[in-house]
Amino acid sequence: MSAHTRAETPAVTPPDEALVVVRNLTKTFDVSAPLVTRVVERRPRQMIKAVADVSFGIARGRTLGLVGESGCGKSTVARCLAGLVAPSEGELNFAGHVLEVSGAWDSGSRRGIQMIFQDPYASLNPRWRVERSVGDPLLAFGIVETRAEMRRHVAGLLEEVGLAESDGRRYPHEFSGGQRQRIAIARALASNPEFLICDEPTSALDVSVQAQILNLMRRLQREHHLTFLFISHNLAVIDHMADDVGVMYLGRLVELQPKDALFSAPRHPYTQLLIKTVPNVDAIGRTSAPLSGEVPNPMDPPSGCAFHPRCPLATDRCRNERPLPLPLAGGGQVACHAVEDHRTLT
Repeated sequence: MSAHTRAETPAVTPPDEALVVVRNLTKTFDVSAPLVTRVVERRPRQMIKAVADVSFGIARGRTLGLVGESGCGKSTVARCLAGLVAPSEGELNFAGHVLEVSGAWDSGSRRGIQMIFQDPYASLNPRWRVERSVGDPLLAFGIVETRAEMRRHVAGLLEEVGLAESDGRRYPHEFSGGQRQRIAIARALASNPEFLICDEPTSALDVSVQAQILNLMRRLQREHHLTFLFISHNLAVIDHMADDVGVMYLGRLVELQPKDALFSAPRHPYTQLLIKTVPNVDAIGRTSAPLSGEVPNPMDPPSGCAFHPRCPLATDRCRNERPLPLPLAGGGQVACHAVEDHRTLT
């Protein structure tokens, strides 16, 4: 692929049984001041490109992990795929059907795609009993026809995620954080989805509870043949959950590889530096230097490669020319001039 040719197909390129395909997803937000303020103060409109030309595919039954520092666009990608935010450009394809960017999806797509949010308490209606929160999708999608049938379904879902049937009669504030996330998972499973979008599902939980929720999600994935998009800033969690890993920086996908390849031989300097910040037993007694520098202002991104102000391998080409995705042997892609020029960190 030429360095000056826009990527038209996602990488890692999915097989024929791919469930989710994202092509050149872009989302721009208007963050301008009110019109009167702009006119009086002669200020221009201000736009933020939260996601730019992101492409990937997820095969059925697999998990793609998205990582990156806060503000890199991970959650915006998730919300676009969930239909909560309409993309500005690009194509979203689910189970062979193109999803309209307007968000006017058919009921099959709505039912087949569900999301688990970061804060389980904020994602549940505090005025509804758990039974209603979990059971509402059953009635909305016509999976059940009567309240009695809904209660039986909800009881089974709650037991499947490690709760009791009687918990359905309680309110969200009566549960711990881990229990509330189990409720959110049960609600996501209610519509029998094929694709679950998990946006930092354990980051709001105690460390002692995180492993229980992650193991629960792994088990449910096997039993229900689910496909996951799993978003986290924690590389240890991604290592545990993902099959493929995408690394985002300032709205762009800078590297995408199978998990084992990415953790054993990361190619992009940003990925390499991120992995060095992960604690491990081999580094006990040695100081782990944090990633230096600050994430640039997305309202005024750097020219060329957005990572060049923090990159130890940056050259004039990096400062002036934006790198485009290059295919990697064994699947995946990386957008980096240093990789193309065979320059590496010492």
